[in-house]
Amino acid sequence: MSGPCIILEVSDAEQWPPFRGCKKIREARRPTVLHPSREVAEQEALRLAAENVHSRFLVLEASVVAAAVKVPTHITLGGRVVAERFMPALMQVDEDEVPF
Repeated sequence: MSGPCIILEVSDAEQWPPFRGCKKIREARRPTVLHPSREVAEQEALRLAAENVHSRFLVLEASVVAAAVKVPTHITLGGRVVAERFMPALMQVDEDEVPF
């Protein structure tokens, strides 16, 4: 099973304004729907392409998620955690944990 996806219309991507070394997606082009799987998103992209023959549609699939996780910083000799902190980490997208 694939992860959640968005579709992005990219026909004029080379004209998007620069933004901190990247390109900023124009508000009118920003995705508004999160598709539950790649298969569903691909079918929708094909439908959009059929209706908009001069446009190109990109399917983007979620592969990792960034989140802060608790990490032990101090542990006793007996193995008890006495202090911890949050650190950012990248994790693979698990379809059971995706809230959409």
